[in-house]
Amino acid sequence: MRFQNLAPRVFERIMARLPEAYRHGKMPYVFLFVMLVVSVLLLYVAISPYQNATPMFLSMAVLLLFLLTLIQFGMPLAWGVHIGTSAGALVLLYAVWSAGGVFSPRLAWLMILPLTPFYVISRKAGTFWLVVVWLLQLGMAVCNYYGLLPEFEQGLLHAPSSWVTFTLVTGVLIIVPMIYERLHLKALEKSLRYQHELVAKRQELEHTLQMREHFIATVSHELRTPMNAILGFNSLLLARVKDKPEALKVLNHTRQSADHLMTVINDILDYSQLQAGQLVIQPETFELRSVAEHAFELFRPRVKSMKLDYRIEMDDDLPQWVHTDRHRLMQVLVNLLGNALKFTHQGSVVLKLLWDKPGVVFAVQDTGIGIAKERQAQIFKRFSQAEGDIQSRYGGNGLGLAISQKLAQLLGGDIGFESEPGRGSRFWLRLPLQAAQPPVQKPDLLKTAVQTHQQPWCFLIVDDHPINRLLVKQVLQNAWPHSDILEAMNGQNALDMLRDHPVNLVLMDMVMPVMDGIVATRTLRDAFSAPQNALPVLGLTANVNPMDLERFKASGLSDVMLKPFEPTVLCHKIDQLLSTS
Repeated sequence: MRFQNLAPRVFERIMARLPEAYRHGKMPYVFLFVMLVVSVLLLYVAISPYQNATPMFLSMAVLLLFLLTLIQFGMPLAWGVHIGTSAGALVLLYAVWSAGGVFSPRLAWLMILPLTPFYVISRKAGTFWLVVVWLLQLGMAVCNYYGLLPEFEQGLLHAPSSWVTFTLVTGVLIIVPMIYERLHLKALEKSLRYQHELVAKRQELEHTLQMREHFIATVSHELRTPMNAILGFNSLLLARVKDKPEALKVLNHTRQSADHLMTVINDILDYSQLQAGQLVIQPETFELRSVAEHAFELFRPRVKSMKLDYRIEMDDDLPQWVHTDRHRLMQVLVNLLGNALKFTHQGSVVLKLLWDKPGVVFAVQDTGIGIAKERQAQIFKRFSQAEGDIQSRYGGNGLGLAISQKLAQLLGGDIGFESEPGRGSRFWLRLPLQAAQPPVQKPDLLKTAVQTHQQPWCFLIVDDHPINRLLVKQVLQNAWPHSDILEAMNGQNALDMLRDHPVNLVLMDMVMPVMDGIVATRTLRDAFSAPQNALPVLGLTANVNPMDLERFKASGLSDVMLKPFEPTVLCHKIDQLLSTS
């Protein structure tokens, strides 16, 4: 037991004292084996009965040490092994030739030759040298058979040398695999340690990814919550100043700035969901020309102050109705048009829709600054823009094209561009769209007045932000002037109110202190008695994480709307719930 523990310790000490170049991989094996052979050669110098043994064995020892030095300074290891093995074969061949051929005990040293190529280089190299050894042994046998070797007389003088030969060969055949096995175990131990480090690193990265997703969701919620109030009150004010051009102009500028900020927020969130594989396509049937014109018209107010030829061209052969994700298609078109207008100050920006038989190509051609050849490979990478000073000169977050590429892939198409510096760019989106049957027409609720506006309803608004409660309250009072409106700042507060006051509909936020909207809604459905447990609950949340939204819906919501919301859409959604409850 002590010997088993002693051997590894001795080996570790030897390893620690090796030159740096011989401490890694197979190099310790090479160094120790060469030093073992050098020691054997020096031993033969002392005990060999042949007169020419001393210069021959010393030369071989010097050659091996010289090869070690060359390897340390960069010579390929395979070269050194082949050269050393070849020199060893020549020395052994001469020694065997001089000592009786196949009857010489030195012939046993030929058994050692294939070991180093086999362990250090490859099995193929070891097999090659094994064949060489067999041929040398066969050659010696033939020479002995035909009497071609010099006469050799056995005697007591050669007995010690022969005994040393067989003893050392036996020892080397045992020691060499032991050394290699030890090196293999060390390599395996190092590999396992590295695997454990990789597992720990992976767990750390997964934790970092989860924290990133949580951070993005939290930041998105915190940004969308005040944007709900900004856009909501802006919509209410726009409805009241239609006859005041100056006020209308100011509010429209405010709305454009707020919409731009929402675009940035949505870009960051969309890219996060794309990276996590959480963004899904929701196809629907819609009019292709209408969506393209809508995306085009969004930039009409900006173009009015610019000297640009801004137009849209559509093939006559385009299908009227197509089936894909309308919102995501709109998002890509808006990104491409927005980029073209950002980098084009004169000339033209043209949106073209081309029928590709089958499929549709959406192309945005501009005469802007163009993209340098060496920068074009970076265009679709996140947070990347063509030039280092582009962001400072033109603005932007560097996410629009990265998101557009991912969305194009999700829609089953592809995206690309052609550009020349100073001559403009042409970005295109190709989608495999075909003509679809028109959907069943539904009434446009936005053009229909609220049907229950004269009813004295009682609403309960549950939200921890007083500004959001104020916005919803104002929207409800405008649509239902005879209604009674209650307010609660968290889920527990809402449940207490529901026990004491009859309510017709609850508008429930999801993220709140004390008790969130998920728990509060589930408690209402499970713990309250009929008919109160069937009360309509409309979720209003700025949290757009798909998993959180599924949990919110599964808690028992009647419907859900995302913040920021359009007041008109909210009113019609409430009107539907009240009419069917």
